[in-house]
Amino acid sequence: MESKIGSIKTEEVVFIRKRTEDSAGYDAFSLEENVEDGRPAFKLARVQVADVAPDLLDGLLVEQVPEYLRSSPSRKLHVLVSTGAGTGRALAFYEAALRPLLDTLGFAASEGGHGPAPQPKSDDRGNRYNLVITKDAQSIRCFAEDLKEGGPEQEAIEIDHTVILLSGDGGIVELLNCKAPTDGGSRTQTRTPLVAVLPLGTGNALFNSLHKPVKAAGGPAAPSSGLVQGLRTLLTGAAAPLPSFGAAFSPGSRIITYTSADGEEADKAEERADAVSHLRGAIVASYGFHSQLVWESDTPAYRAHGAKRFGMVAQELLRESHAYSAEVEMATPGEKERKRVERDRHAYVLATLVSNLEETFTISPASRPLDGRLRLVHFGGVGGERTMDIMTRAYDGGRHVDMRWAGEDGEERVGYDEIAEVRVTTLEPDPRWRKVCVDGTIVEIPQGGSMTVKVEEEAHLRILVDRSIVS
Repeated sequence: MESKIGSIKTEEVVFIRKRTEDSAGYDAFSLEENVEDGRPAFKLARVQVADVAPDLLDGLLVEQVPEYLRSSPSRKLHVLVSTGAGTGRALAFYEAALRPLLDTLGFAASEGGHGPAPQPKSDDRGNRYNLVITKDAQSIRCFAEDLKEGGPEQEAIEIDHTVILLSGDGGIVELLNCKAPTDGGSRTQTRTPLVAVLPLGTGNALFNSLHKPVKAAGGPAAPSSGLVQGLRTLLTGAAAPLPSFGAAFSPGSRIITYTSADGEEADKAEERADAVSHLRGAIVASYGFHSQLVWESDTPAYRAHGAKRFGMVAQELLRESHAYSAEVEMATPGEKERKRVERDRHAYVLATLVSNLEETFTISPASRPLDGRLRLVHFGGVGGERTMDIMTRAYDGGRHVDMRWAGEDGEERVGYDEIAEVRVTTLEPDPRWRKVCVDGTIVEIPQGGSMTVKVEEEAHLRILVDRSIVS
């Protein structure tokens, strides 16, 4: 494959379009990503070229707007910008890259769409999108509830919704948990929404896992960034059901969050606890080191340290090397009854539907995009040094799942199993050690209470993926 098209690098090319009949050749559009004055800077660039290699045209030529992006009485297109995702790049990316791209393709933001630059009333472009820019932690949930409820126009017609989501994994989780089946009195049947993710979070576990084979297929050539790949998928992708799991919690379980008033310092946030019985997830459900790291790094004491807090929490947890008192039971596919893991103390219990929690952190090397198989990674209280060694091996292509070592009672290993269900019952007296994590949401379970995780048979969202994944 060519390394350049005109003056731009192939790995930066988002899409290619034929020029008008009066002008021969092609327009190649690329995404430039830089940092200016310590802040992210994006630019959608265009270069005119006379010819393009056939292999590039096969993958990147866009001759018309894909059907799933075309607005009509039976299809609504939404652009959802999560301003709080990751390091806060989503709005800058929308304004400098996505909006110009949509403008180029003939789209316009709908009036009243909360955009920073509303389109004038005289704008007669046919394809319109509803622009939603989040204002607080509840914005995505409110948006999802609105989709579920529908509007007056849905009384007579079923509507397909496509959501371009500028967010990390948290945005997917919010949409997934708000897309619950309505009670029998629903006046309309809302179709399963289609979500196109542009990865602007921290770990971007779902996006990186879904696009892992695409990057691997690129061979030794310089890989495209996640945002370039996300835009390519947006324009040339295919829809597929998103596998998910359900997590059920014992009575007395509570979602733990931290909220602060506008303008208040991060370390002044107050803890809030809300009762919960069920959650849905598409990525991970965990207990032990992983859930502890996610929770403690979000507490006010550590949030004051910014991005450094994750490393600080990890070092402290490794130093303490707490062995969690819990009972873990699992059932493999085809089994009707759960079997107890022969271990009273645990350091790490993590069920996942994806291969990667970060781009280079392969927690489940056997997982494939959309395979819908739940896998459990688990090991006992092995001390901080070995825990660190296990985590390091996960950064080496997932080699941690092959680890074995001599323990006091014989050979020990990192457990790695395909499962249909897992139940974790925590016996810890101290609430600090009773936190579980479902796709970033922290739940505190009462002593003797449990979290039960099962794969769901029905898809509640569809996800846009590279065509090679579903071909």
